[in-house]
Amino acid sequence: MDSKIDTTRAAEGAKPPPSGSPSPRPASDLRLGPSLEALYTRYGHAVYQRCCYLLRDEDAAWDATQDVFLKAEAARDGFEGRASWSTWLLRIATYHCLNCLRADRRRVARDGAAFEHNVAPRGERDLLARDLLAQFDLKTQRVAVHYFVDEMTQGEIAEAVGLSVPTVRKHIRLFERHARRLWAEGGDPREG
Repeated sequence: MDSKIDTTRAAEGAKPPPSGSPSPRPASDLRLGPSLEALYTRYGHAVYQRCCYLLRDEDAAWDATQDVFLKAEAARDGFEGRASWSTWLLRIATYHCLNCLRADRRRVARDGAAFEHNVAPRGERDLLARDLLAQFDLKTQRVAVHYFVDEMTQGEIAEAVGLSVPTVRKHIRLFERHARRLWAEGGDPREG
């Protein structure tokens, strides 16, 4: 059934999902929530857009989108219903993409290649924003993406990432203060 998720890419010669992938649950089993196929049909585009925004590479975003839905299926038992399905999937997408960027940075640093070689930015501003994000710990990155990209309220962010509202506010202020200082100095996040 996972092959249905990848039907358009399969026609283009994309890799099929890994064998042994979990099969989606029947849509009629309301106790377990919607099937993987139903989640993908309803939220696939939003997850893909999130991945595109963070990764700035359509092929990498497509791969990440597939990974997100496989992770969601594997982690379905951990869904507690405190957030909507879309919030849960977008959170998985955000964490997955930030981890991909972090892994790319480590690999690039290890290989001695330029970061820009691995990620095709749509503009210098986007590249600078992504590099600015990379200067922060994972919690601050997640809060900043939810606040500035998803336009979530501080309360929604607190619930999504498991922090208190004052702590979310602290992470937002930290991110804003550093960004303003860097922009005022005419600095480039890649330099420091």
